[in-house]
Amino acid sequence: MDKKNILAIDVGTGMVKVLAGRQEADGRVELFGSGAAPTEGYVRGAVTDVNALAHSIKQAVECVVMATDSQAAGSVYLGISGSMLVAQNSIGRVAPASSGVVTNADVERACKAAVFSVANNEYEVLHVFPAKEITTQPGEALEVETHIVSAPKTILQSLISALGGSGIQLNGIVASGIMAAEGMNNELPCQPSNFIFIDIGAGVADISMYVGGRLSSSASLPLGGDYITSDLMQGLSVNRGHAEEIKRYYSRLSPNLRNQGVVLDCNDYGTVDKHIPFDFLCDIIESRVEEIVTLVYDYLKPLLEKYLTNQGQAFEAIYLTGGCGAMPSVATCVAKVFQIHTETVKPECLAAEYVHPANTVCYGIIKHGTRISASEPVAGRSAWNLFVHKAKKLLKI
Repeated sequence: MDKKNILAIDVGTGMVKVLAGRQEADGRVELFGSGAAPTEGYVRGAVTDVNALAHSIKQAVECVVMATDSQAAGSVYLGISGSMLVAQNSIGRVAPASSGVVTNADVERACKAAVFSVANNEYEVLHVFPAKEITTQPGEALEVETHIVSAPKTILQSLISALGGSGIQLNGIVASGIMAAEGMNNELPCQPSNFIFIDIGAGVADISMYVGGRLSSSASLPLGGDYITSDLMQGLSVNRGHAEEIKRYYSRLSPNLRNQGVVLDCNDYGTVDKHIPFDFLCDIIESRVEEIVTLVYDYLKPLLEKYLTNQGQAFEAIYLTGGCGAMPSVATCVAKVFQIHTETVKPECLAAEYVHPANTVCYGIIKHGTRISASEPVAGRSAWNLFVHKAKKLLKI
């Protein structure tokens, strides 16, 4: 088993997506397997049935099993988001080991002190990011403002146990939106210092705010493309699958079709009467897009003012990713509401068939897992390999 190989699991409201890959020495991520399955037991960022969710994850992993061999994944990382995540900032204070000199070890001790000051027995810390350091003077303490992300231990332990019963042993659980932002951080256009990264999926909008190039704030809001799909189901009298197809079809059309009297042929799944005026479809979708973007703006408005690094300095860009974030009208609306340069980003260095905003989370998880796994010992055959062996025997691969 090669411990540099990573199995990245992205739990979304609509689908569980799995990518197997590794990061090469030149920074390029090579993928050698993918899988997906409908999500059960997880609604807009909230776990409603741990066993059902574990079963969905297992189904998605089995798809990867069919595309790769038992040595494919050395470490397994699960990405989660939504209401189970708790983000907070805390300041850690320590005395530097050497007076007047701040080392990485000092910063690490300050981060641990920050975590200790907000420790809660009911929550497991997933990430600690140093957001800001106050340079110490001789004889003074070092202060480090940190951004800490946690999740309820009961949910995490139940999920780990349920997956373990299927032979899937996790090496780590991570915050999906932050992994997407961190994975793309060094690949963003213009390399700004102050920016906002928003991953909008079917049921959750994950927000990461960077100040001075460092993560300073994050949040998971229960907002996403599912609301648009539901509106289409109701307004057009179609089922969910048909509504998703119409939404994707609309995303490929030019907004210049408005007020041109265009009628779209949206027949599918055996229907013969779904000829829909473009203007009507536009009204349904764009009204919900505007509502979603406005709610995100209302949440971020106080932070936009709080996290300016210097007076008169503003956020330089907003980067969108995720399935819903890829909709052109979402980027247009964000730019209009926030009055900030907005771009949609995706992992461009992947093989062409994987270059899509919906794969950004898994891309970030693989890069994160590679860094972590490089320092982890490998002992014996992993539970992942045992699972693959059993699954392949069952599937007769």
